[in-house]
Amino acid sequence: MAAEGSNQPPPHFGTNPSPRAEAIRQHLEKILASLQFVNSPNLQNFLRFIVEKTLAGESADIKGYTVATHVLGRKVDFDPNLDPIVRIQAGRLRRALEQYYRVQGKSDVVIIDVPKGSYVPVFRAVSGQQGAGLVIPEVRRESILSLPSGPSVAVMPLLNLTGDHKQEYFTEGLAEELTSELARYQELRVIAYHSTRRWKGMKIDPRAAGEDLGVRFLVEGSIRKDAKTVKIDLHVVDTQNGMRVWGEQYQSELKATTLIALQENIARQVAAKIGSEYGIIPQTLFKESRNKPPESLETYEAFLRHYYYVTVLTPEAFIHTFRVLEEAVAREPESGLSWSLLADLYCHNYTLQLFPLETPLERALDFAKKGVFLEPLNQLGRVVLTTCYFHSHEKELFLQEAEKAMALNPNSPAIIGYIGWLLALCGEWERGLDILQQGIRLNPHYPGWFHLAPYLNLYRQERYVEAYREAQQFQMPQLFWDPLMRAAALGRLGREQEGAQALAELIHLRPDFPAAAPFLISCYAKFPYLIKSLLEGLRLAGLKT
Repeated sequence: MAAEGSNQPPPHFGTNPSPRAEAIRQHLEKILASLQFVNSPNLQNFLRFIVEKTLAGESADIKGYTVATHVLGRKVDFDPNLDPIVRIQAGRLRRALEQYYRVQGKSDVVIIDVPKGSYVPVFRAVSGQQGAGLVIPEVRRESILSLPSGPSVAVMPLLNLTGDHKQEYFTEGLAEELTSELARYQELRVIAYHSTRRWKGMKIDPRAAGEDLGVRFLVEGSIRKDAKTVKIDLHVVDTQNGMRVWGEQYQSELKATTLIALQENIARQVAAKIGSEYGIIPQTLFKESRNKPPESLETYEAFLRHYYYVTVLTPEAFIHTFRVLEEAVAREPESGLSWSLLADLYCHNYTLQLFPLETPLERALDFAKKGVFLEPLNQLGRVVLTTCYFHSHEKELFLQEAEKAMALNPNSPAIIGYIGWLLALCGEWERGLDILQQGIRLNPHYPGWFHLAPYLNLYRQERYVEAYREAQQFQMPQLFWDPLMRAAALGRLGREQEGAQALAELIHLRPDFPAAAPFLISCYAKFPYLIKSLLEGLRLAGLKT
């Protein structure tokens, strides 16, 4: 195989170079305007650069160094051995082209391919056109979910059922706002609203629209009004089967002064319910992938396994997710999120000891840093790095990273709530709990372990009755923190029999708890006085250490 960046002249369509070059340039512009490229300037510039260089007879100049310095903004001292940016972008470029030819470009008569081992493009013609006989590159079609698939969504034009033409401005504004808010969730591929407006006024067949737009899910809806109120009905449709997978109605007073705020509030709420970590899209896709053997999982489906794991926190879910994420980083080492989620599993196993596996915190931090290096604008990657700094007791770096993560999407309910949870546990009690409550308001289906932070805050203030109420809402009996919280509070309240029962549950889950208690508690209760107080509560419930 040729080395990356080697000179490999492309085949020609015919003897006349002008029509060939013109056809390729026209095809190039079509690709650059496609869904896979329109929102990625780096991929657009990369592809344009290598195509134009090749058409100009300068393919010998297409090397990693020239791509880095002429396209990707690297300085003249760029070293490919230290900075893998070109290899990473080349991998993304190949996958974007592959996806384009699967969907929008499946009937194109020109093919632009960038073979592995080279950055020089190869131009091919479909049989039956000029240059017939050239081989069309094989397009891989064995993805787990048949197309359109994956975390992709488009907001369709909303129906104005008010009878008032002026309300078109409201429907257009709401659709634009929904699209913008959904785009904040970086694991979603969101189609620009101007691409769906051509469907306005038409009866929409979800399957046809999904195939045309190359998306799995559509957001549809309508507005109605009477003399005093406006009612908005929104729903999500799965284009594979035409079924509604989510729907909700919103109602508000019909006042000009409140309509813009109404648009923004609805868009934030809907985007959170659709696209967040616990939203309808990840949950729908997870249901399809959960029964497939790990060897067949695509990278996004590995992400779905992680999302499921954090909702259950069981040893079985941990080791299964661990396996598929290890496969994901081996299959796609330039995927920053894969490294970040693997780092998250290392942190979880280090602090919760779910499975007898070596998962040192130092390696978790290395993986998290690698994930952020590869995808610096990925919010979840930043959150995992924040978690690693939290567990490594690097408070200044923890606080800095937490601010960066929140700034990337302040409306993500699961992530914002989690950061508030960490801030509280780190001693930023008031601010952290405020942010945690903000996340809970955005996502009423928050995980039970969110209650650990308010529990510890109340426990440290010796408000044991209220702390016990928080412990009762934890409701994750598979996790040792559930009976631990109840036993410590009950011990402090002098409710010895109930405390002993909760303690028995704790020992059943973790027979080694008496010896491991100081370490396990210290992973989340970060202050010596609080660790001592919890151990005393457990002692009062009957724990013998």
